Amino acid sequence: MDQSLELFEKWKSQFRKGFLELCILELLGSRGRSYGLSMMESLKAIGIEVSEGTLYPLLMRLTRDGSIASNWETPDVGHPRKYYSITPLGSLLRSQMLDEYDRSERARARISDTGASL
Repeated sequence: MDQSLELFEKWKSQFRKGFLELCILELLGSRGRSYGLSMMESLKAIGIEVSEGTLYPLLMRLTRDGSIASNWETPDVGHPRKYYSITPLGSLLRSQMLDEYDRSERARARISDTGASL
């Protein structure tokens, strides 16, 4: 593998970790609650491919951190599902993450706009 591709893949992996966490909090903040497969499908529909092996450990960590809560529900028909919802701590974190994301994007855009004059 050439060095630039290797470095890009490393950067992309790190970028996706934080961005995916923000996306999960955004999904739960806008929906109120959801289960894992539904989140995977929603992310895929907007162009973010995520595997079960990535999503479920992230959901477990966010639950452990207190950013989201989970509970099992058994419908009248079908199998039990674990539903996730954002907590007040998660809502605060989401807001902070969005502010930082927006600030970073504005800074990146200013660099692009001003080019070499920095």
